[in-house]
Amino acid sequence: MEKNMIGKYLRDLRRRRGMSQQELALALGVSKSQQELALALGVSKQTISNWEVGRKVPRMKAVDKIANIFGVSRNSILAGLPVEMLEQADRRVVDLTDRDIRLTYLGQQVPREYIDIIEKLMRWDIAERDAQ
Repeated sequence: MEKNMIGKYLRDLRRRRGMSQQELALALGVSKSQQELALALGVSKQTISNWEVGRKVPRMKAVDKIANIFGVSRNSILAGLPVEMLEQADRRVVDLTDRDIRLTYLGQQVPREYIDIIEKLMRWDIAERDAQ
């Protein structure tokens, strides 16, 4: 998968809707006031730009709002692909935080403690990227 698939997909969704980065930032906020917007989600035109060029990735709260705005699934955004392409590729995107799934590797069920370790590593990696 290409490094910045999420950002490119978000840019494509935004452009197809005819929205500017500023309009998307406002749509993700609860108010048109820039100060309230920054407090509400920390989303600005610059944040949208950072997502689209791959400097940062949106947090799950923002992913959920983006999915609602564009009428696509959260998994589609996380994969950076339209749902149709996910199905054509015969693969599924699974969120590790979903406790109802059963992950396997080479036919063996992945133990819950392994998934917990992966989640901790991901949280650490995301925190490191956000700190930069």
